[in-house]
Amino acid sequence: MKRILVLFLFLAFGVTAYGGTKEDIAQIQRNLLEIQQQFWDLEKKLKDTSSVDTTVKNVQDSMEELRGVQANLNAKLEKVLNEVQTLHEQMEDTNRRVRELSIPSAAGMPPTTTNPVEEPDENRAPAPSQPPPAGVGEQQVYQTAMGEYAKGRFEQALRAFQDLQDQFPNSRLSDDAQFMIGESYYGMKEYVDAVSEYDKVIKSHPDSDRVPGARLKKAFSLFSLGKKGQGVIELQQIVQLYPTTKEAEIARQRLEELGLE
Repeated sequence: MKRILVLFLFLAFGVTAYGGTKEDIAQIQRNLLEIQQQFWDLEKKLKDTSSVDTTVKNVQDSMEELRGVQANLNAKLEKVLNEVQTLHEQMEDTNRRVRELSIPSAAGMPPTTTNPVEEPDENRAPAPSQPPPAGVGEQQVYQTAMGEYAKGRFEQALRAFQDLQDQFPNSRLSDDAQFMIGESYYGMKEYVDAVSEYDKVIKSHPDSDRVPGARLKKAFSLFSLGKKGQGVIELQQIVQLYPTTKEAEIARQRLEELGLE
């Protein structure tokens, strides 16, 4: 731009100093006018380009801001769903402990107080006649582990649940302990290990009422690992296999938020 302006001034000065014929001077003046027009056209194009660049940048900034807002909303939704699931699990554990109070003591003496009658669980496999009650030892280990988990001491809870599995491999609390091992890893944000432990619930205890919860938390773990496709498949399986459960309701809500329901 500066070079064109200098050339224009040089030619203009040359016209005034030039001593040629009128025809030559007229030709030079015509050339000057053409150069001046080209200069104005170029200047206009540069202004238009600058305006377009500014508009594009503004649009890009707005899109980036929208992506940030969407990411924040997704994070808040994930937190809310996790809190709902945690509350649901705590209620299940509380109900389970209440039912376990009705089990006779190891000495074979009947309870001295009136305890609530344990309701049949449709999600569990049919129990054998006169199932052996959980022993005092495994009950104590399980309750200790749950106490550590409730305090947020996930590593201590993990070790206690693993001790129960090692000491009482045939315990009727085995599916509960296995699920809580996955929960402990999830609480520590060790999502790869959490997925592995939830899978053990699904494969080793297919008839357990813990399976829908294990699938749901496995899906959440997969989302946390960035494996959205696998997480969506897990949610869809929950809806198909356990349509009347609380876990299916949460899965439907998540799929709807993702625009897949």
